[in-house]
Amino acid sequence: MSQSPRDRIAQRRQLQKQQSQIFLELLPVLDDLDRACNHWQQAQRQAMLAVKSDSKPWWRKLLKWWRKLLNWHITPANNRAAELNTMVKSAYDGVYLIRQSLLEVLERQDVNPINTVGHPFDPKHMNALGREVRADAYPDTVIKEILKGYCWQERVLREAQVIVADRADADSSNF
Repeated sequence: MSQSPRDRIAQRRQLQKQQSQIFLELLPVLDDLDRACNHWQQAQRQAMLAVKSDSKPWWRKLLKWWRKLLNWHITPANNRAAELNTMVKSAYDGVYLIRQSLLEVLERQDVNPINTVGHPFDPKHMNALGREVRADAYPDTVIKEILKGYCWQERVLREAQVIVADRADADSSNF
């Protein structure tokens, strides 16, 4: 028994509604992966600074220089710092690969991020959380993205939450 066109349309709409619900549930996972990537990047920078920093007394620096001179420059502390740096980089790489895989899956399903930073504010795709006076940006231009927005098949799944540039008042610039 064949379905009527009305039933097929209703079934198609129901399927699209279910798909959009699944995508909406995946977006917080993607947000968490973005935050994890940012965290691991920051940890990696700090680990590299720990390896490079020399906040030791002058006599320890002299001793280190002397050991280098005698080819005894590899110390357990240096090994631990290098291991920490390697571990942090490995964790970042793993989280980044998972994030990229999820993004690729979503893109194959036509779920795409909304480009915001540097673009004019668009109330159809963005939600302005605040305004910030900036001399280096045009008024009503997005200067910071708080939460990434996504579209699916030309429909907004989630609005981007942004901060928008504002022009300084003429009165306040006369001080």
